[in-house]
Amino acid sequence: MQWIANVVQNALVHWGYLALAVGLLGEDAGLPLPGETVLMFASFLSTKHPGLSLAVIIPVGIAAAVVGDNCGFWIGRKLGPRILRWLREKLKMGEDVAVAEDQIRRHGGATVFWARYIFGLRTVAGPVSGALGMEWKKFLIFNALGACTWVTFIALAGYGFAHGFDNFLGYFEKGSWGISG
Repeated sequence: MQWIANVVQNALVHWGYLALAVGLLGEDAGLPLPGETVLMFASFLSTKHPGLSLAVIIPVGIAAAVVGDNCGFWIGRKLGPRILRWLREKLKMGEDVAVAEDQIRRHGGATVFWARYIFGLRTVAGPVSGALGMEWKKFLIFNALGACTWVTFIALAGYGFAHGFDNFLGYFEKGSWGISG
């Protein structure tokens, strides 16, 4: 798994907000990409890398998440059963698709909102919502609300962790000097 962290970090350092947007947009369109990891790393790196700012990461992340989910929704709407079969068979996401179908049928927009917070379900919620014929305006509203809260929460968590990590390293360094003295 270390290689994923290295790839994500290098992409963010070299391509910045574009890497963030591609990671989130791709994951939310239905591709198995590490969107949450990209967002967390971007926020973490914003404390160390002058090319990244939390004030830009959050709106870019929200926009990419909303656009990605809407792409997934329209792919699901147009390809319907074929996209569901592809997710089940080719990507081995049968359990995630079954849960998404059940939840969307029973809870509609609330599922779209809360799916944002659940790995796997976040990836398939858009295509499954489209394939099941959910009304687009309803999907858009709950998707945008979910994206705003999720991106903000994950970004602030990554940013806060970076500051906590720096404090931890500072204490560790002082402790090392005390022990060696």
